[in-house]
Amino acid sequence: MAEQSTVQSLDRAFDLLETLCRSRNGMSIGSLSAETGLHKSTVHRLLTSMCARGYVQRDAETSVYRAGMRLCEMSSYIVDNLDIVERARASLERLEQCTDETVHLVMRDDKDIVYIHKVDNGSSAIRMFSRIGMRLPLYCTGVGKAILATWSIAEVRDVWQHSDVHAWTEHTIVDEEAFFREIDKVRQLGYALDNEENELGVRCIAAAIPDYRGRASYAISLSAPVSRMTDQRVAELRAPLMAARDEIARALGGSRF
Repeated sequence: MAEQSTVQSLDRAFDLLETLCRSRNGMSIGSLSAETGLHKSTVHRLLTSMCARGYVQRDAETSVYRAGMRLCEMSSYIVDNLDIVERARASLERLEQCTDETVHLVMRDDKDIVYIHKVDNGSSAIRMFSRIGMRLPLYCTGVGKAILATWSIAEVRDVWQHSDVHAWTEHTIVDEEAFFREIDKVRQLGYALDNEENELGVRCIAAAIPDYRGRASYAISLSAPVSRMTDQRVAELRAPLMAARDEIARALGGSRF
């Protein structure tokens, strides 16, 4: 009986929460009681518990209840935990086949990016040192700069100020003003370049994958030796890279830039 009562309480709590989510201006305990058929004392008890956890908010002046921001936070976790590798795999494989270049998929983790998928260029005699699980700073990678370019200036500045900024190679941007000029350039172009900034001899073009807000936590890139990745080659790779980016964004329910 105790277990049945607990389940019943959960059902009632979800009924209240779903009702509040559909309400544009919030609802009083009396309105919720009438809408759900629950006794006012039951509604009050359940709302008190949900308020304590942030799922519901109460206006102290009007005693009106609204769905809380905790729901938005939890929904963002759900979006972040989508199996992006499986959803992106086919697009990434097609990108490698049509460009014959190494493809990477990364995710942002705090001030770094982490490689979560890689499609090697099988015909190249040169292998990238990147590997799944490798972690690199946002500030010195093409994929990292592409992701940062979708964030606010304040967020980018916070990452810069809390990163261990140093020269990975002679080409790494370590001057703050130069770095912000680079981010602005990425915003204008819609893609980022890594000009041997974290690995000598390797150049890449990268594009962020925007979510439904236009903000990115993931990015893809095409990498090749500098001898092959000329400016002309970068220009040739831009269209297929962007097409793959848009395809993956749509699969994830995101938006285009």
